[in-house]
Amino acid sequence: MPKRTRFVVLGVLPVVSLLGTFLVPQLFRAEEKPGNPLLDLPQRLILQPAEVYLRHGRDRQQLVVTGEYAGGVLRDLTQTVRYRVEPPQLAQVSESGVVRPLANGSGAVVAELAGQRVTIALRVEHVEEKPPVSFRHEVIAAFNVAGCNMGACHGTPNGKNGFKLSLRGYDPDADYVQLTRDMNGRRTNLLQPDLSLILLKGSGRVPHEGGQRFAVGSFWYDMIRQWIAEGMQPEDVRRLPQLKRVEVLPGNRTIYWPGQTQQLTVLAYFSDGSRRDVTWLSVFSSSDETVATLDRQGLVRFRQPGEVAILVRYLETMMTVRLAMLRPDPKFAWPNVPENNFIDRLVFAKLKRLQIPPAELCSDAEFIRRVYLDVCGMLPTAEEVRIFLDDRDPDKRRKLIDRVLERPEYADFWTLKWADVLRANRKTMQVDGVHKFQVWLRSQIAANRPWNELLKELLTASGSTYAQPAANYYRVAREPTTLAETTAQLFLGIRLQCAKCHNHPFERWTQNDYYGLAAFFARVRLKNDPLNDRVPGKPAPGAEYVYVDRSGEVVHPRSNQPVAPKVLGGEAVREDVADRRVVLANWLADPNNPFVARALVNRIWFHLFGRGIVEPADDFRDSNPASNDELLDALAREFVSHGFDAKHIIRLILNSRTYQLSAQTNDRNQDDTKYFSHCYPKLLPAEVLLDAICQATLVPEKFPGLPSGTRAVQLPDGEVNHVFLKTFGQPARELPCECERESESNLAQALQLINGPTIHQKLREPNNRIGQLLAKNLPPQQIIEELYLSTLSRRPESAEIQAALQHVQSSSDKRKAWEDVHWALINAKEFLFRH
Repeated sequence: MPKRTRFVVLGVLPVVSLLGTFLVPQLFRAEEKPGNPLLDLPQRLILQPAEVYLRHGRDRQQLVVTGEYAGGVLRDLTQTVRYRVEPPQLAQVSESGVVRPLANGSGAVVAELAGQRVTIALRVEHVEEKPPVSFRHEVIAAFNVAGCNMGACHGTPNGKNGFKLSLRGYDPDADYVQLTRDMNGRRTNLLQPDLSLILLKGSGRVPHEGGQRFAVGSFWYDMIRQWIAEGMQPEDVRRLPQLKRVEVLPGNRTIYWPGQTQQLTVLAYFSDGSRRDVTWLSVFSSSDETVATLDRQGLVRFRQPGEVAILVRYLETMMTVRLAMLRPDPKFAWPNVPENNFIDRLVFAKLKRLQIPPAELCSDAEFIRRVYLDVCGMLPTAEEVRIFLDDRDPDKRRKLIDRVLERPEYADFWTLKWADVLRANRKTMQVDGVHKFQVWLRSQIAANRPWNELLKELLTASGSTYAQPAANYYRVAREPTTLAETTAQLFLGIRLQCAKCHNHPFERWTQNDYYGLAAFFARVRLKNDPLNDRVPGKPAPGAEYVYVDRSGEVVHPRSNQPVAPKVLGGEAVREDVADRRVVLANWLADPNNPFVARALVNRIWFHLFGRGIVEPADDFRDSNPASNDELLDALAREFVSHGFDAKHIIRLILNSRTYQLSAQTNDRNQDDTKYFSHCYPKLLPAEVLLDAICQATLVPEKFPGLPSGTRAVQLPDGEVNHVFLKTFGQPARELPCECERESESNLAQALQLINGPTIHQKLREPNNRIGQLLAKNLPPQQIIEELYLSTLSRRPESAEIQAALQHVQSSSDKRKAWEDVHWALINAKEFLFRH
């Protein structure tokens, strides 16, 4: 192929710009680094907790002080106020707000700032007593904070350098043996605690691959040292108070500039009625460290305005608090933006609070292209674009949405989306099985079958995987545990995998939850299909038969006991039923199910916007919050109230102004990546891009073994040996996750577009679009318009027409010159991206 002429027309990327699209990451503006301005005066102070009760000489209490300003504005003043104790001999308060006991008695803690003061009761008892350090409640927690028992360190299944701790302390008994008995007790030295190996390595005084985990004299060092010095006595678990719940103060909170910090306090409540401050024994993590970070003492520091979820974990109990820091601009004025439905009301309310103005409405040309790509995975024809652009009906967008949703290509495209994550591939289902499964799945989507009914059929399917295609669900994931993981991720939006070996480190799900869900699938069996249409009496080639056995249990790895089936967040199912899957399916289909509707509408939103309200779309957890809780909840309610009608939700979203916003950003929303203030451009999926090239050139792709005219989005499985599709991220369908489809651009893709055979062969095809246009002897301007309408779904601008004409007129080979023009349009970012 001769080298293409490089020319620039408006809306068309030259080669250098094209390579930049794929190779150069977007540069973000330098982060503004504010100074430390003096706070203005609060109207009142709030001091938490409501009282301080120190029960012994080792007890302590972290305070939280909040200033309330005009308009209800809140700021953290914990490290700004002055503290004093009345009478002063009872206790001392550090500048950071930590109260420590000095003498028994009752009094008050006072916080003051600029004439404002607040007082809470103080009670100190048994200051002369220092109870033994609790291994389970304190030492294990100290290891959690230091990170000694995390997955990358000694909490790995095989440990590190011969030292193995249970991951995040879930097995204290085994940890106790490792620390006190293993290696002849070398890790702990009763006579000289400071020479204990656990302290020498943890403090970095001897070489340690994990580096220093705590400093000599730190709270955590001293606690472990004291436990060793006290003799490391084993605890009687039966007499040890049990942790009942954890509270995080001040709870969910929005603070305002110039405040940039928020102190947290963690209170643990035990079965003996006691309350203890465990702030320094808790592990903190931020959902977005570009917005806020934390130290080990629970102090949150905001780096920039935004929202974060703070995950707080004490032992095996987790809590999440939502924090936001806003920097209001008094000059900001919210634009008078029309709202088409409740989606806009909720999205715009969030944007208004964050002072992020939405983008302008997208053009008609952008809209028709976006809707066709998102709904049907295809481009509109030149004639469809022309008619829509010339239509003066103010209601034309709504009417277009209704028409597009009824096209057969809608079912093709959304079948592809679900077949990806349901892992429809010939490796597990066999060639015939994957074809039959695709036909069944497409029929469900084409009929707009309610999703609660579809889920019930999928999960309770039995019989031949060829005669009952839904039963192929059990060919992909064959074990009870993998079926539990797949079902949770696909239909609940919950990634349970971490709870297989230990309680989930970032979520409330436990091993009991994991194996309880797996127990629903414990009796599912597969055998060779005894029926065969082709050769009577022989098993159907590649087919299997799914059935439910009378027995079968899932055994808990820690107790070695059978586990009763149990839905997430519910009680165990005690009664014996013929098919446990029916109980699970009925729970999933129940309109009151707390997970399914939210997970499904979020997945729909993900496919229409390029990111979910919860992102990743299948990773719902407290530490990964929705960007707009009210929006997600409202969509879920709408989904349920309309009978789990996916097409209704899609139509609702498409008609919203939020969906129809332009990708062109403004000064205030250009950094927004999660609040939907503008359209987020995304590279077309591999199959859609290939089909778009075929549409633009009028040269269909030929797939071996499939009828002529088969579109890439209609391929029954991902095991197609097609270089272009694989280069642009077509998944092999081996994971129940949207993440398997690669969406990041790379050099191989750029090379395919510039010199790859797929595009160039279609451009050279004699009877392609260019060939047909030239055969009609159309004026050059009309050919240019047809190329733009069919490729970019818009009319060309006058400068673009002139640039294309100049290139064609200056070339001796007119056919190749027109190929150059079309090649440049196909390589334009405007064509390659959905925008």
